[in-house]
Amino acid sequence: MPDQTVHNRHGSWLVRILLGAALVWTVVPILWLLLIAFQRPRAIVSPGWTFDFSLANFEEVFGPREVYGAQVLNSVILVVVSTSVTLVIAAFAAYSLSQLHWSRRTVALVLAGAGLLQVIPPMTLVPGLFATLQTINLNGTLTGLILLNIVFNLPFAVILIKFYFDTLPGELRESAAIDGASEFMTFRKIMLPLAAPGVASVAVFTAIQVWNEFLFGLVFTAGGREAPITVGIATLIQPQEIKFGPMAAVGAVTAIPIILLAVIANRQIVAGLTRGAVKG
Repeated sequence: MPDQTVHNRHGSWLVRILLGAALVWTVVPILWLLLIAFQRPRAIVSPGWTFDFSLANFEEVFGPREVYGAQVLNSVILVVVSTSVTLVIAAFAAYSLSQLHWSRRTVALVLAGAGLLQVIPPMTLVPGLFATLQTINLNGTLTGLILLNIVFNLPFAVILIKFYFDTLPGELRESAAIDGASEFMTFRKIMLPLAAPGVASVAVFTAIQVWNEFLFGLVFTAGGREAPITVGIATLIQPQEIKFGPMAAVGAVTAIPIILLAVIANRQIVAGLTRGAVKG
């Protein structure tokens, strides 16, 4: 028993050390990003270590003549609209596949198609998507980007939310039907609230995916005020110089909100992942 106790203590300390190292590995780059963002450009490239607090980097990239503020707004609109529409469609589709007794073959085909889209490199679909958006006059528009983000995030969202609905007992739906509730009322007032942790985790995942998306914004917009902020950050890397200060300022504005979202929604994410991992 003493040997086992010592072994457990060593294991506990090892876990703490590994977790501490992981925390440092995660937090230090964020702190370094913030440090550079609030440094004067001269202090960033000067030899030695000095900290000269300044908002010059933020004033440069978010000035009235710059496009980065409009690009941040574009990204916010992309995230809000794409995530909302994706969740609404995915919730209905997942509930139907999970609870409405489709044949196994139909469910398998739908899930296989959804899974197949996830492994296709988006770059291979760019020519066809470009021609399609050009035909419907949505090329270079925020609406076109929203549609593309919905299409590419919807399959994975359907798969995940279906797994969460699978954990709910079918007797709940049957009891609601006996009490006279319509299918939509059962979905909205009973099943969806119970699957809320899973839906919340999917929402956070989708929001992060849309916020970080770069390829579609680069290809399907002309840049400038029409582009999302991920494209704007890339413009700060120029052949003559790399604007470290402005890049850090834009990076702080774009990264911190998503990090805070993940931290705030952490409980819902953990609950959703745990629930989806065990089928009741």
